[in-house]
Amino acid sequence: MPSRTRSVSIVLLAAALWGISGTVAQALFDRYGFPPLGLVTLRMSFSGLFLLVALRPRFPKERAGRLVLFSLIGLFAVQASYFLAIANSNSPTATLLQSLSLPMMAVFEGSRSRSSRSLGMVFAVLFAAIGTVLLTLGEVRAGLTLTVPGLVFGLISAITAAYYTLDSRTLTRVEDPWAITGWSMLIGGLFSVPFGLPTLVSFGSHSFGGDPVLLLALILFVIVAGTLIPFGLYLEGRDVISGTEAGVAGVMEPISATVVALLFLGVVLTPLQYVGGALMLGSVVYLSWMRPAPPSASGRTSRPPKG
Repeated sequence: MPSRTRSVSIVLLAAALWGISGTVAQALFDRYGFPPLGLVTLRMSFSGLFLLVALRPRFPKERAGRLVLFSLIGLFAVQASYFLAIANSNSPTATLLQSLSLPMMAVFEGSRSRSSRSLGMVFAVLFAAIGTVLLTLGEVRAGLTLTVPGLVFGLISAITAAYYTLDSRTLTRVEDPWAITGWSMLIGGLFSVPFGLPTLVSFGSHSFGGDPVLLLALILFVIVAGTLIPFGLYLEGRDVISGTEAGVAGVMEPISATVVALLFLGVVLTPLQYVGGALMLGSVVYLSWMRPAPPSASGRTSRPPKG
């Protein structure tokens, strides 16, 4: 398989795994009552420990302050708000809302750039906003609705994902992306312990319906197939493809979340919400095409995975 085709394929697979893991998280929340912040603690802590033990990267002490800030406001905040958005709405809606990070970055960078903004960018951002409004209208079948907390946490996840992407450039230009990923996962996981551990203790102290083996399998899926594997695939694939291609491939995340939620959880959005989602994804694809990510010092695109 040609190098570029292979790289695009594995980035598509990474985005699909992230979308599927969101739906698996929804199953944990809906079927078992598993705590979202507890899942964040498990996901980040175990992933960070595994990466540090396996790769043994040096700690970038020269940038310790920036790394801690990035870990908390970026990596921890985006994952916590994303899972809380799923718990208060559903996986497809939360994933679509998080994809608004690209229009947000376009607006932020356009406001700082002296170059004139194109009419296409203005319309793309406008369509993303219209899509968001349509997504909030109407009830979701299978007993789920987009609640106010779901909308708020979804928008927070988009804002923190935008910050995470933009701020990561200062770190990945001068440090190994795997080192930044491993250390920031562990730092964010440790920070989440006071919030997640009490919820895990409370969950374990009560009986829950369902197969405990399946429960463990779903948790492991989120940690391994929803975190470790897609991070590795994304980092490998983005060595070759452009930021535009990576951004377009990322559209696979909400698509896979929607399809898997429909097939396994019976989550069906209303026609108006599907139209809104299509407008949002179309805006993301167009803005990705307009806005290739600048290369890092090592020649890689600096756009990191959101997860």
